[in-house]
Amino acid sequence: MATQSDPVRERALKDATNWLILLQEQADDPVTQQEFRQWRAASSVHEDAWLHTEKTMGIVEQLRPGHTRAKVPQSETVAFVQRVGERSRSWRWSMAGVTALAACFALVFIAPEIALRLRADKLTEAGQSIVVPLPDGSSIRLGPSSALAFDGDRRHIVLLRGEALFSVAHDERHPFVVKTGIFQTEDIGTVFDVRREGESIAVAVKSGRVSVRGGTLPAAGQELGEGQSLTADTAVWHMRSGQSDQIGAWADGLLVANDEPMGEVIERLRPWLRGKVIVSSRLAMQPISGVYSLSDPSAILDAIAHARQASVRRIGPWFAAIY
Repeated sequence: MATQSDPVRERALKDATNWLILLQEQADDPVTQQEFRQWRAASSVHEDAWLHTEKTMGIVEQLRPGHTRAKVPQSETVAFVQRVGERSRSWRWSMAGVTALAACFALVFIAPEIALRLRADKLTEAGQSIVVPLPDGSSIRLGPSSALAFDGDRRHIVLLRGEALFSVAHDERHPFVVKTGIFQTEDIGTVFDVRREGESIAVAVKSGRVSVRGGTLPAAGQELGEGQSLTADTAVWHMRSGQSDQIGAWADGLLVANDEPMGEVIERLRPWLRGKVIVSSRLAMQPISGVYSLSDPSAILDAIAHARQASVRRIGPWFAAIY
Protein backbone atom coordinates (compact mmCIF):
# COMPACT_ATOMS: atom_id res chain seq x y z
CA MET A 1 0.00 0.00 0.00
CA ALA A 2 1.36 3.43 -0.95
CA THR A 3 2.08 5.86 1.85
CA GLN A 4 1.65 9.61 1.62
CA SER A 5 4.93 11.52 1.49
CA ASP A 6 5.77 14.07 4.16
CA PRO A 7 7.11 17.12 2.26
CA VAL A 8 8.29 18.84 5.46
CA ARG A 9 10.39 15.86 6.50
CA GLU A 10 11.66 15.34 2.94
CA ARG A 11 12.77 18.98 2.81
CA ALA A 12 14.46 18.67 6.21
CA LEU A 13 16.33 15.51 5.13
CA LYS A 14 17.60 17.28 2.01
CA ASP A 15 18.69 20.27 4.10
CA ALA A 16 20.44 17.98 6.60
CA THR A 17 22.46 16.36 3.82
CA ASN A 18 23.33 19.83 2.46
CA TRP A 19 24.52 20.84 5.93
CA LEU A 20 26.62 17.69 6.21
CA ILE A 21 28.46 18.57 3.01
CA LEU A 22 28.82 22.26 3.87
CA LEU A 23 30.10 21.60 7.38
CA GLN A 24 32.76 19.25 6.07
CA GLU A 25 33.91 21.91 3.62
CA GLN A 26 33.74 24.86 6.07
CA ALA A 27 34.35 23.16 9.39
CA ASP A 28 36.29 26.15 10.80
CA ASP A 29 33.87 28.88 9.70
CA PRO A 30 32.06 30.25 12.80
CA VAL A 31 29.26 31.81 10.71
CA THR A 32 28.48 28.45 9.11
CA GLN A 33 28.58 26.74 12.51
CA GLN A 34 26.19 29.32 14.01
CA GLU A 35 23.74 29.09 11.11
CA PHE A 36 23.82 25.30 11.37
CA ARG A 37 22.99 25.46 15.09
CA GLN A 38 20.13 27.88 14.39
CA TRP A 39 18.72 25.63 11.68
CA ARG A 40 18.96 22.56 13.92
CA ALA A 41 17.30 24.30 16.89
CA ALA A 42 14.52 25.85 14.80
CA SER A 43 12.41 22.70 14.62
CA SER A 44 12.15 19.21 16.04
CA VAL A 45 11.81 18.05 12.43
CA HIS A 46 15.23 19.56 11.67
CA GLU A 47 16.72 17.85 14.72
CA ASP A 48 15.25 14.48 13.75
CA ALA A 49 16.46 14.88 10.15
CA TRP A 50 19.99 15.69 11.31
CA LEU A 51 20.11 12.73 13.69
CA HIS A 52 18.76 10.47 10.95
CA THR A 53 21.41 11.68 8.49
CA GLU A 54 24.20 11.31 11.04
CA LYS A 55 22.96 7.82 11.94
CA THR A 56 22.88 6.86 8.27
CA MET A 57 26.46 8.07 7.87
CA GLY A 58 27.43 6.01 10.90
CA ILE A 59 25.84 2.89 9.44
CA VAL A 60 27.62 3.41 6.13
CA GLU A 61 30.97 3.85 7.87
CA GLN A 62 30.45 0.71 9.93
CA LEU A 63 29.90 -1.25 6.73
CA ARG A 64 33.43 -0.46 5.59
CA PRO A 65 35.79 -3.42 6.32
CA GLY A 66 37.86 -3.11 9.47
CA HIS A 67 36.14 0.07 10.64
CA THR A 68 35.10 0.72 14.21
CA ARG A 69 33.51 3.87 15.52
CA ALA A 70 32.38 4.98 18.94
CA LYS A 71 28.96 6.53 19.29
CA VAL A 72 29.14 10.33 19.10
CA PRO A 73 27.24 12.13 21.88
CA GLN A 74 24.61 14.53 20.60
CA SER A 75 26.36 17.48 22.24
CA GLU A 76 29.50 16.75 20.20
CA THR A 77 27.86 16.82 16.75
CA VAL A 78 29.58 20.04 15.66
CA ALA A 79 32.91 18.80 17.00
CA PHE A 80 32.38 15.57 15.06
CA VAL A 81 31.80 17.55 11.85
CA GLN A 82 34.95 19.58 12.54
CA ARG A 83 36.97 16.40 12.91
CA VAL A 84 35.52 15.11 9.68
CA GLY A 85 36.60 18.35 8.01
CA GLU A 86 40.12 17.95 9.37
CA ARG A 87 40.35 14.32 8.31
CA SER A 88 39.13 15.23 4.81
CA ARG A 89 42.61 16.59 4.19
CA SER A 90 43.70 12.98 3.97
CA TRP A 91 43.25 11.42 0.52
CA ARG A 92 42.11 8.12 1.98
CA TRP A 93 39.46 9.79 4.16
CA SER A 94 38.32 11.91 1.23
CA MET A 95 37.68 8.83 -0.87
CA ALA A 96 35.90 7.08 2.01
CA GLY A 97 33.87 10.22 2.69
CA VAL A 98 32.72 10.42 -0.93
CA THR A 99 31.66 6.77 -0.79
CA ALA A 100 29.80 7.31 2.48
CA LEU A 101 28.03 10.42 1.20
CA ALA A 102 27.00 8.59 -1.97
CA ALA A 103 25.55 5.78 0.13
CA CYS A 104 23.80 8.31 2.38
CA PHE A 105 22.14 9.90 -0.63
CA ALA A 106 21.14 6.44 -1.87
CA LEU A 107 19.49 5.42 1.41
CA VAL A 108 17.55 8.66 1.81
CA PHE A 109 16.64 9.63 -1.75
CA ILE A 110 17.05 6.88 -4.35
CA ALA A 111 14.16 4.61 -3.27
CA PRO A 112 11.51 7.39 -3.65
CA GLU A 113 13.14 8.41 -6.95
CA ILE A 114 12.83 4.88 -8.35
CA ALA A 115 9.15 4.74 -7.34
CA LEU A 116 8.49 8.08 -9.07
CA ARG A 117 10.25 7.01 -12.27
CA LEU A 118 8.25 3.79 -12.41
CA ARG A 119 4.99 5.73 -12.12
CA ALA A 120 5.82 8.59 -14.51
CA ASP A 121 4.67 8.62 -18.14
CA LYS A 122 6.78 11.69 -18.94
CA LEU A 123 9.89 12.78 -17.04
CA THR A 124 12.61 15.40 -17.45
CA GLU A 125 16.07 15.76 -15.98
CA ALA A 126 17.71 18.89 -14.52
CA GLY A 127 17.84 21.68 -17.09
CA GLN A 128 15.63 19.77 -19.58
CA SER A 129 12.19 20.88 -20.82
CA ILE A 130 9.91 19.03 -23.26
CA VAL A 131 6.61 19.65 -25.05
CA VAL A 132 3.96 16.93 -24.72
CA PRO A 133 1.26 17.29 -27.42
CA LEU A 134 -2.16 15.81 -26.61
CA PRO A 135 -4.71 14.27 -29.01
CA ASP A 136 -7.35 16.98 -28.40
CA GLY A 137 -5.04 19.80 -29.47
CA SER A 138 -3.95 20.68 -25.92
CA SER A 139 -0.27 20.66 -25.02
CA ILE A 140 1.91 20.47 -21.93
CA ARG A 141 5.30 22.13 -21.56
CA LEU A 142 6.99 20.03 -18.86
CA GLY A 143 9.66 21.92 -16.93
CA PRO A 144 13.04 20.58 -15.76
CA SER A 145 13.32 17.99 -12.97
CA SER A 146 9.60 17.29 -13.41
CA ALA A 147 7.38 14.25 -13.89
CA LEU A 148 3.76 13.57 -14.80
CA ALA A 149 1.44 10.62 -15.30
CA PHE A 150 -1.81 10.25 -17.24
CA ASP A 151 -4.71 9.24 -15.02
CA GLY A 152 -6.95 7.21 -17.33
CA ASP A 153 -6.94 9.58 -20.30
CA ARG A 154 -4.99 12.51 -21.71
CA ARG A 155 -7.24 15.12 -20.05
CA HIS A 156 -6.57 13.88 -16.53
CA ILE A 157 -2.99 14.62 -15.48
CA VAL A 158 -1.12 13.86 -12.27
CA LEU A 159 1.83 16.22 -11.78
CA LEU A 160 4.14 14.05 -9.71
CA ARG A 161 6.92 16.61 -9.34
CA GLY A 162 8.09 19.94 -10.64
CA GLU A 163 6.34 22.38 -12.97
CA ALA A 164 4.30 22.36 -16.16
CA LEU A 165 2.61 24.94 -18.38
CA PHE A 166 -0.75 23.70 -19.72
CA SER A 167 -2.32 25.07 -22.92
CA VAL A 168 -5.80 23.56 -22.95
CA ALA A 169 -8.33 23.10 -25.72
CA HIS A 170 -11.56 23.74 -23.85
CA ASP A 171 -14.21 20.99 -23.90
CA GLU A 172 -17.20 21.45 -21.57
CA ARG A 173 -18.07 17.75 -21.76
CA HIS A 174 -14.55 16.62 -20.88
CA PRO A 175 -12.93 18.81 -18.17
CA PHE A 176 -9.15 19.06 -18.14
CA VAL A 177 -7.95 18.21 -14.62
CA VAL A 178 -4.47 18.39 -13.07
CA LYS A 179 -3.96 16.58 -9.76
CA THR A 180 -1.09 17.52 -7.45
CA GLY A 181 -1.23 15.53 -4.25
CA ILE A 182 -4.24 16.71 -2.22
CA PHE A 183 -5.03 19.50 -4.72
CA GLN A 184 -6.88 19.47 -8.03
CA THR A 185 -6.90 22.20 -10.70
CA GLU A 186 -9.67 22.16 -13.32
CA ASP A 187 -9.56 24.11 -16.55
CA ILE A 188 -12.36 26.51 -17.46
CA GLY A 189 -10.66 27.27 -20.85
CA THR A 190 -7.14 28.56 -20.27
CA VAL A 191 -3.35 28.57 -20.33
CA PHE A 192 -2.09 27.99 -16.81
CA ASP A 193 1.05 27.03 -14.91
CA VAL A 194 1.26 24.52 -12.04
CA ARG A 195 4.30 23.96 -9.83
CA ARG A 196 4.53 21.23 -7.18
CA GLU A 197 6.94 20.48 -4.34
CA GLY A 198 5.73 17.71 -2.07
CA GLU A 199 2.17 18.66 -1.08
CA SER A 200 2.67 22.36 -1.79
CA ILE A 201 1.43 23.87 -5.06
CA ALA A 202 1.52 27.14 -6.97
CA VAL A 203 -1.03 27.77 -9.74
CA ALA A 204 -0.92 30.81 -12.04
CA VAL A 205 -3.25 31.71 -14.92
CA LYS A 206 -1.83 33.22 -18.11
CA SER A 207 -5.22 33.41 -19.83
CA GLY A 208 -8.74 32.14 -19.14
CA ARG A 209 -9.84 30.70 -15.80
CA VAL A 210 -9.20 27.69 -13.57
CA SER A 211 -10.73 26.32 -10.38
CA VAL A 212 -8.49 24.90 -7.63
CA ARG A 213 -9.77 22.52 -4.92
CA GLY A 214 -8.33 20.65 -1.98
CA GLY A 215 -6.52 21.21 1.33
CA THR A 216 -7.84 24.22 3.25
CA LEU A 217 -9.35 25.86 0.14
CA PRO A 218 -13.13 26.49 0.09
CA ALA A 219 -15.16 23.32 -0.53
CA ALA A 220 -16.55 24.82 -3.76
CA GLY A 221 -13.03 25.59 -4.97
CA GLN A 222 -11.19 28.85 -5.63
CA GLU A 223 -11.41 30.37 -9.10
CA LEU A 224 -8.45 32.19 -10.65
CA GLY A 225 -8.56 34.53 -13.63
CA GLU A 226 -5.94 36.01 -15.94
CA GLY A 227 -2.87 37.23 -14.07
CA GLN A 228 -3.93 35.67 -10.77
CA SER A 229 -1.92 33.08 -8.87
CA LEU A 230 -2.48 30.90 -5.83
CA THR A 231 -0.06 29.12 -3.50
CA ALA A 232 -1.21 26.49 -1.03
CA ASP A 233 0.04 23.73 1.23
CA THR A 234 -1.57 21.49 3.83
CA ALA A 235 -2.12 24.40 6.25
CA VAL A 236 -2.56 27.75 4.48
CA TRP A 237 -3.22 29.33 1.08
CA HIS A 238 -3.21 32.80 -0.42
CA MET A 239 -3.80 34.58 -3.74
CA ARG A 240 -2.21 37.47 -5.51
CA SER A 241 -2.44 39.29 -8.85
CA GLY A 242 0.36 40.13 -11.24
CA GLN A 243 1.29 40.54 -14.89
CA SER A 244 -0.04 37.67 -16.98
CA ASP A 245 2.74 37.97 -19.57
CA GLN A 246 5.29 36.90 -16.94
CA ILE A 247 3.44 33.67 -16.09
CA GLY A 248 5.21 30.66 -17.55
CA ALA A 249 8.19 32.81 -18.57
CA TRP A 250 10.43 29.80 -17.89
CA ALA A 251 8.90 28.16 -21.00
CA ASP A 252 10.43 31.04 -23.00
CA GLY A 253 13.80 30.53 -21.32
CA LEU A 254 13.49 33.34 -18.76
CA LEU A 255 13.55 33.56 -14.97
CA VAL A 256 11.67 36.66 -13.80
CA ALA A 257 11.97 37.97 -10.25
CA ASN A 258 9.91 40.91 -8.97
CA ASP A 259 11.25 42.02 -5.60
CA GLU A 260 11.05 38.42 -4.34
CA PRO A 261 13.07 36.82 -1.51
CA MET A 262 16.34 35.34 -2.74
CA GLY A 263 15.45 31.97 -1.25
CA GLU A 264 12.23 31.79 -3.34
CA VAL A 265 14.03 32.83 -6.53
CA ILE A 266 16.72 30.19 -5.98
CA GLU A 267 13.98 27.63 -5.33
CA ARG A 268 12.55 28.32 -8.80
CA LEU A 269 16.04 28.09 -10.31
CA ARG A 270 16.90 24.75 -8.64
CA PRO A 271 15.33 22.50 -11.32
CA TRP A 272 17.65 24.02 -13.92
CA LEU A 273 20.76 23.21 -11.89
CA ARG A 274 22.28 19.73 -11.69
CA GLY A 275 23.65 20.05 -8.16
CA LYS A 276 22.41 21.00 -4.70
CA VAL A 277 22.13 24.68 -3.73
CA ILE A 278 21.77 26.16 -0.27
CA VAL A 279 21.35 29.81 0.70
CA SER A 280 22.59 31.36 3.93
CA SER A 281 19.71 32.23 6.26
CA ARG A 282 20.92 35.84 6.41
CA LEU A 283 20.42 36.14 2.61
CA ALA A 284 17.34 34.02 2.02
CA MET A 285 14.89 36.89 2.67
CA GLN A 286 16.84 39.57 0.77
CA PRO A 287 14.70 40.86 -2.15
CA ILE A 288 15.81 40.16 -5.72
CA SER A 289 14.55 41.67 -8.99
CA GLY A 290 15.62 40.99 -12.55
CA VAL A 291 15.11 39.04 -15.76
CA TYR A 292 17.64 36.25 -16.30
CA SER A 293 18.28 33.93 -19.24
CA LEU A 294 17.93 30.26 -18.31
CA SER A 295 20.41 29.33 -21.04
CA ASP A 296 23.12 29.62 -18.36
CA PRO A 297 21.62 28.77 -14.93
CA SER A 298 25.00 28.80 -13.20
CA ALA A 299 25.55 32.41 -14.32
CA ILE A 300 22.15 33.32 -12.83
CA LEU A 301 23.34 31.99 -9.48
CA ASP A 302 26.41 34.25 -9.69
CA ALA A 303 24.32 37.27 -10.75
CA ILE A 304 21.83 36.81 -7.90
CA ALA A 305 24.66 36.51 -5.38
CA HIS A 306 26.44 39.56 -6.83
CA ALA A 307 23.25 41.63 -6.51
CA ARG A 308 23.49 41.18 -2.72
CA GLN A 309 27.29 41.33 -2.42
CA ALA A 310 27.31 37.63 -1.55
CA SER A 311 29.71 34.85 -2.51
CA VAL A 312 29.11 31.51 -4.22
CA ARG A 313 31.13 28.52 -3.10
CA ARG A 314 31.05 25.50 -5.42
CA ILE A 315 32.18 21.90 -5.02
CA GLY A 316 32.40 20.68 -8.60
CA PRO A 317 29.03 20.56 -10.41
CA TRP A 318 27.33 18.88 -7.45
CA PHE A 319 27.00 21.56 -4.79
CA ALA A 320 26.86 25.35 -4.39
CA ALA A 321 26.40 27.56 -1.34
CA ILE A 322 25.52 31.28 -1.34
CA TYR A 323 26.76 33.05 1.78
